[in-house]
Amino acid sequence: MKTQPVRNLNIVGDFLKYTGILFVPFFLIGSIYGFIYNCYITCFILNPLIYSIGISLIIIVITYDANSILDLFGMAKEPQLALHVKHAKAVQEIGLLMGASDFKTALQKVEGLVKIEPKFTSALNMKGEILLDGFQKYEEARACFDMVLKLSDPGDEQYKLAESLKAGTYAAEEA
Repeated sequence: MKTQPVRNLNIVGDFLKYTGILFVPFFLIGSIYGFIYNCYITCFILNPLIYSIGISLIIIVITYDANSILDLFGMAKEPQLALHVKHAKAVQEIGLLMGASDFKTALQKVEGLVKIEPKFTSALNMKGEILLDGFQKYEEARACFDMVLKLSDPGDEQYKLAESLKAGTYAAEEA
């Protein structure tokens, strides 16, 4: 079930507050300038309004995140956690199971994680490691590492790990 971002109408209130606060000094400066150079509408209203709105927008952009601002116009994206943060507890549990050499339970947990997040490269690498170290299933492990290589960039940490683990499957198979 997707959740809709919550509109933060405080942004509008803050924008109006800052615009009002900033309009006053710009109006005073503009009125002095307007009396000197006889340009009343531009100096009294237009310039102070432009300056106060511009500076207020800058303050809003600095204060609030872009997704909250875009949500005011219905253009926000659903907030999402990074996969490694979202599944940190599961990854930690799988790592502990691997460390305790309980590869059967670790494989069950990592397969459940991969079922939920099929493009989670860290989980795919862990699954390959479990298949390699716990069950000596070299072909299946290579398939996991190949998937990681397809899903990640060559400079990525998971890519490098998959590359080295895949190379290790050949050496382990020969031994």
